[in-house]
Amino acid sequence: MLLFIHNSNLYQEKYKGFKLIWIHRNSPRGFEDLSLAEMAAAGLKQVSNRYFCGQSFDIQKSAYGQFSVREVSRGLSAKEAIANFNEDIPSPYRMEKFENKRRSGSITYAKLAEEIHGGNIRATDPKSIILVFSPDNTIWIAGFVTEKKNSLVHKLQMLPERTCVSLTPQAALALINIAQTQNPIIDPCCGTGMIPLAAVLLKKETYASDKNFNMLRMAKANRDTLGVDLEIQHKDAFSPWISGCCLVSDFPADRSWSSNIEDLSLKLFMSWIPFIKSFCVIIPSQIIPKLSTAITITKKIAFTANRTILLGVIKKADGYTN
Repeated sequence: MLLFIHNSNLYQEKYKGFKLIWIHRNSPRGFEDLSLAEMAAAGLKQVSNRYFCGQSFDIQKSAYGQFSVREVSRGLSAKEAIANFNEDIPSPYRMEKFENKRRSGSITYAKLAEEIHGGNIRATDPKSIILVFSPDNTIWIAGFVTEKKNSLVHKLQMLPERTCVSLTPQAALALINIAQTQNPIIDPCCGTGMIPLAAVLLKKETYASDKNFNMLRMAKANRDTLGVDLEIQHKDAFSPWISGCCLVSDFPADRSWSSNIEDLSLKLFMSWIPFIKSFCVIIPSQIIPKLSTAITITKKIAFTANRTILLGVIKKADGYTN
């Protein structure tokens, strides 16, 4: 879940020109480091265990941008903001509060809301959330958290073709966001197309291919569902066919966990190094020491199933295109 507050009208002269944004990060299991990396790539500063703030962040493009806050009432105290809340309060729901730019416990405010409005506020599985917060320690604001049905994550979640090893929409979008490249995106083993489709939704120049006809069928079906313009070609990933791109891919590593045969992801990566400018790839952690010295790794992000997300650039050297 991700919550954000973005309304410069909330702030007095002290906050003039400053757009305060709060992020409540609660990422899917196994994607903790990836979501942290995306928050940092977006220029947000971590101010508590689960919250971030910053001056600019495109919530619609975020991998976790599915929720927003609709203001309902104001007051000169939390009690007054809650008392002024003049809409029907759904049940069950949970109440959260912000104080001094940090998240605080909500039990006191929830009891106060129960006292004023009645009902069971502290739901363990809420259908909605009410925030009570103070952007300047003077004005208190209360509002509903509502889901954005037209978010990029929601669009990708609706795609019909998936496999058991397909990336989640959050992971695919976050990969593109943290790559932070101005170069075209290339995924030469795109599978069902989650990464290149996420790149297209983020308005990146994108190229995609796969050798497996079944994967091509599914990727094209997903593309057609989204109604986007993306050519998905039938190509052998071991034979690079374009240069000057940022390689963003979840390599199809050997799925036979009991064998020690050559890992496909290492061979694929090495094939593309002479042709790309940068990379943001998911590879098995154990092959990292075997990678070419022609690359410069700028970031490592822990991922699921003993894999690592590697970000980096290609060194300029004889024999390489960059």
